[in-house]
Formats: sequence, structure tokens, C-alpha cells
Amino acid sequence: MPRSATWLSRLRVRPPQGLTSPQHGDQLPHPRSEILALTGVRAAAALAVVLHHIGVPASAPEPLRNLVQSGYIGVPLFFMLSGLVLAWNYSTLTVTSGSRLWRFYIARIARVMPLYWVVLLYLVAQRAAHGVPQDSLWRHLLGIQAWSGDYAIGQGSYNPPGWSICVELFLYAVFPLLIPVIVLVSKRFGAAGLVGVIAVAFAVQVFLVALFTAEGWAFLSVKDPSSGHRWLYRNPLPRLSEFVIGMSLALLLLRGFKLRVRVAGWVQAGCVTVVLVLAALGPSHARWMLPAFYGAIWTVPFAVLLLALAAAPAAWLSRFFATRVLVTLGTASYAVYLTHRPLLSFLGKDRGSMVADPAGWAPYAGVVVVAGLCLLIGEGAHRLIEVPARRLVLRLVPKPPPVITERARTEVSA
Repeated sequence: MPRSATWLSRLRVRPPQGLTSPQHGDQLPHPRSEILALTGVRAAAALAVVLHHIGVPASAPEPLRNLVQSGYIGVPLFFMLSGLVLAWNYSTLTVTSGSRLWRFYIARIARVMPLYWVVLLYLVAQRAAHGVPQDSLWRHLLGIQAWSGDYAIGQGSYNPPGWSICVELFLYAVFPLLIPVIVLVSKRFGAAGLVGVIAVAFAVQVFLVALFTAEGWAFLSVKDPSSGHRWLYRNPLPRLSEFVIGMSLALLLLRGFKLRVRVAGWVQAGCVTVVLVLAALGPSHARWMLPAFYGAIWTVPFAVLLLALAAAPAAWLSRFFATRVLVTLGTASYAVYLTHRPLLSFLGKDRGSMVADPAGWAPYAGVVVVAGLCLLIGEGAHRLIEVPARRLVLRLVPKPPPVITERARTEVSA
């Protein structure tokens, strides 16, 4: 082990305890158990996005309006979680893994595309019934719409949240190229090297925020192909930073990173407080905050929070997110995310309709009811479409040879 390694890299390698639930609905064999608290965090991220699209009445206090309007920050959290969970489960995957690599890609397609296509088919039929042209449908079928500089194609048509599925597919595609590099850094430089990777990824985000702020691109209309919204929010390339940070967090955990329960509790509370305060303030207090809100400003608190949740399962917030209700909702979070916008349009409760509601308590109750319907429909879509379709696809491909868990852990920590 290199002399430059910190005390973190000297910890004995072992996965966090108390992680006994298998991955939900995925028949791909995993060498490690699910981190329940992180599954529960997915529920919070999905709910934040849902509330962002519903909105709150104009009578709501400004901090509450800002908090709800900032709900889109759940999306970069999803990308970081995606990198963490994939690296946690597939740290030994490479481009030369043969059948394991093939099944990994099939499993990723089975994970996201069947429900995505079902929702898209519904929206295509809806357009056809109203005589609306099917513009660039092929891009949406292939999940490549976010690469377009045209806002109407990239995010404004069919199912707007679908742009992030394009990003996920890109991140899945490059994962087998990235994970051997992160593992190599872990082997050669220990925890210090992984922290360095996280710092470099964050520095890239800061550089992009500074560049787009200085050039004024961050403040262009979302429909402008040069806008910060296009390049910092919905384009797949900048999302590599959050994905790589998530992967590095997973390797830190595989090296045995732990936190004392009391310390983890304070760290978790601090991170949540920072996120809530920043979101309640909104991005209007400084020019750089608008582009930073697309992701960079959340990177550090999100990364520290996820690490603290996974490294201390007995801490108060870890136990909260690992409750049965939140784990269930987190497991269905993808379905909630994918179905809520079509449902809101069907109900006539997109953001703006709620704002126009009369004053009083009734509009707030309406927000709760509509959000509950979104969660309910998402849970149904998860159980009735997403999981059965995933299992059907995975049954069609041969299973890879079993992974030797101890060997995998040794390779990561050597």
C-alpha cells in the first residue's frame, strides 16, 4: 500500500453491515447486498421532482416556493446514486468481461427501457388521437433525444423527464470503461486517490459554472442551443462528474470506510440542512448560482450525505431512509419519475394550475392528493410493468458465471 495513503485506506475491507435485502426485481446476481438507506433516498429524490412539477400555490411563503421549485435537484442526485450503486455491484466489470459484460448491458436495458417504451407508446397514441405530429419520434424510441440542441426534441416533447433516461443510457454505456480506472486508482493510491478523483470531478463542475457565468451562456433561454440549461443540465457529458463521484464513493465504501454513529448523525443532519437552506434561498442571490443549481452546488453535500448514509447504517437518518415505506417507494422511484408527468397532464395539474388555485388550505391539500396519486400510479407501474418486463428480458439471456465475492473485494483493496 502506498505511503501516501491516509488512515482511510488502512481500514480492513468489509462491506457495511445490516445490508441484507437483495436488489429488487433484478435477477442479475449481485456479489453484494443492497444499501437500503440509499434506496430510500431515491424516494426522496423522486418526490422532490414530482413536487417540482406540481408546484405550490402562490400564497405559499417564498422559501417554500423556492424549495419546491428547486425539486429538479433530485435528478443530479439520481445520477450520483446510479454511479454509486453500479460500482458497488459491478466493481470487477471490464470491457473484456465477455458474457458478464453482455448481460450487464442487457440488464441495464431491461431496467429502464420497457416502462419507458410503454409510457412513450401511450403518449404517441395520445398525440395521434389529437392529430399532433410525431416529431423526431425515432430519437425518443432510441433514447438519444437529450443529445439534440433543440429543446423541443431534447426535453419539451413527449415525456419531458425522458431526457434523463438518455443520460442514464450514456452513463451505462461508459461504465465498463470507467470502473477499471477507478479501481486502479483505488489499488494504487488508496482512499487518497479516490478523494482526488472526486475533487477533480468537482473542479470540472466549478470550471463549467465559472465559464458559463462569465460568457453569459448560463442565462440564455432554455431553447437556445448554447444555453446553460442545455449544456449543464440536460446534456449527458457534464453528468459524468456526478456519475464518477458516485463510483468513487462506492470504492471508498468497499475499502471499508466507516463512520461512528454519532458522527454520522451530525454529518447527515448538516448535509440535509445545507441542501434545504440553499434550495429555500433559490438561485437568485448571485449570478453564478443559477448554473450552479444545475448540479455543482449540490455535489459536495450530496456526496458527503450518501457516504455518511452508507457508512453508518445505524445512524438516525440511515435508519429513517431504510424504513420499509421509503425502501418500497425508492424501489418504485423510477416508475414514479417516468409516469408522473403524463399523469399530471391527464389530471390538468401541471405546475401553474396549482399556482392559480384560490387561497386557503384546499390547494395545499390538493398538492398532497395529487402527489399521492403520482406515487400510487408509479408503484402500480413498477409492480405491473417494470418488474415483470425486466424479469422477462433477463430470462431470455444466459446467466453469467458466478462472481467470487472475496476475490472481487481483494482486487479492489489490494
